[in-house]
Amino acid sequence: MTLHPLDSAGTVPDIAVWLERYARESATTRTERACLRNIQYGETHAETLDFFPAGAGAPLAIFIHGGYWRRLDKDDFSYIAQGLLPLGISFAAINYGLAPETPLREIIAQCRHAVKWIRNNNDRLEINPARISVFGHSAGGHLAAMVAVDIPVHAVATISGLHDLDQVRESFANEWLGLDEREARALSPIRFAPARRFRLYATAGQRESEDGFKAQARALVDAWKPYGCAAEYEESPGDDHFTIMMRLMNPSDPLTKKIAELAR
Repeated sequence: MTLHPLDSAGTVPDIAVWLERYARESATTRTERACLRNIQYGETHAETLDFFPAGAGAPLAIFIHGGYWRRLDKDDFSYIAQGLLPLGISFAAINYGLAPETPLREIIAQCRHAVKWIRNNNDRLEINPARISVFGHSAGGHLAAMVAVDIPVHAVATISGLHDLDQVRESFANEWLGLDEREARALSPIRFAPARRFRLYATAGQRESEDGFKAQARALVDAWKPYGCAAEYEESPGDDHFTIMMRLMNPSDPLTKKIAELAR
């Protein structure tokens, strides 16, 4: 059976191994690092965020999790703080309502609201409002890019992100997204100008699909370069859709250093 180019789970023997590791490392991180937990940024139960401070006035990198818009949680990615805090970067992870109960348009609105809330509460969080960046993995890469379409941010990084929803609409994911052609295009970041010029970094694992995640990453770079963004695409050597994320636990890893460099 031929895998769909965007079927990330089908490319590894057991996705549960990686999801369990994410959760385990994250639980350990929350016992080792100072964290403001489950801050309510919106009205619904799902609209919460965690904040890991690196120090007063530090740049902030906001992470948006993936899971094809229908699963996972900010709590699964607390471990990223282990990589960024030693580099002087504060870290926030946000939650949002999941599909199909929450329509994709509303998920995007929630993520935008979270970033606006953080910026409006920069005094409370002691962050530098001029150094707020967003990054995300997989579906979270899509959401990070859609945030940057609406909100002027300092930089964007998308890791194995999804940026052209025409391809997603034709995949298994549309079972829970329910996108028609018009909505898929209306919610694709490649079809919009970013809110401002910034640095964009798009990456995918070397072992990911050429016509899936790699093509999706290159599409965003190609779409936003004409708007004056300093945009670059890079493959992560030896990685698949899941191993690439474990790099962010290590402050010495090139990917972690790249995220920190962008945030500064």
